[in-house]
Amino acid sequence: MQQADYHQKIVEYYRDTENAYKDSWDLNNSLAIHYGYWDKQVRSFPASLIRMNEVMMEAAAIKPTDHVLDAGCGVGGSSIFLAATLGCRVTGITLSERQVEQATKNAEKRNVGALTDFRVMNYSATVFPDNSFDVVWGCESICYADDKAAFIREAFRVLKPGGRLVVADGFVNDFQHNDHPVIRQWLDGWMVNYLETQQRFAAFMQEAGFSFIHHRDISAETAHSSRRLYRVYFLASMYLWWKKINFSPPATAAQKKNIQACKWQYRGMKKKLWQYGLITGKKPG
Repeated sequence: MQQADYHQKIVEYYRDTENAYKDSWDLNNSLAIHYGYWDKQVRSFPASLIRMNEVMMEAAAIKPTDHVLDAGCGVGGSSIFLAATLGCRVTGITLSERQVEQATKNAEKRNVGALTDFRVMNYSATVFPDNSFDVVWGCESICYADDKAAFIREAFRVLKPGGRLVVADGFVNDFQHNDHPVIRQWLDGWMVNYLETQQRFAAFMQEAGFSFIHHRDISAETAHSSRRLYRVYFLASMYLWWKKINFSPPATAAQKKNIQACKWQYRGMKKKLWQYGLITGKKPG
């Protein structure tokens, strides 16, 4: 698939599944399209989404004086969290013009419009000058990169000396698992081309020039979200059946595959075909 076609399909996927995320992930309030992080501090689903942002923020040691690039910002949830929590500047980029409009409105509504800036851009080929940012942040967005190594090289380029990269995302335990039927049905349902392993991703970071590279498996902390999505699969399937017997407009093929993917991601994690990883690295200087 050509890059432009793949990017367009990603944009269309998030447009077509927006209502599903509003229903299942409380998108209008959470502004989050990512797994939650469950530890002893968390007692609720909304808190788990905030906690994921906190864990990433802590891992990258983000300061109020930092300028952060939110690579694949969605509707602005993480950008708004960082700006509101720390008072730092955040530039969010996404392939979707609709998401840019939504993120801008969300930031204004939450009084951080002056600290945030959202643009349509490919995070693997940005227009920013070298050494522009203190932190590059990717929360469940880098899985969509055409070439994950190309994203890493671009992140290294736009980071200032001493800048940090932080990524939280899904990673296959063996690169060949991308061809496993369970993983393939999951990724196709969410319009993801392939996943890296944490080891390969870390090796690409080292090749790009990053140092102090740390990666860890946080599947135990995200398993609750995986199970929650599995429950969403059953509820959404029942809803589609109800629509059918009531002669309501049928779901699109993309919407059906999105629902099915909720099942496959859970089964894949149970089979240990993939893990949820958190990776950080620093640009020397």
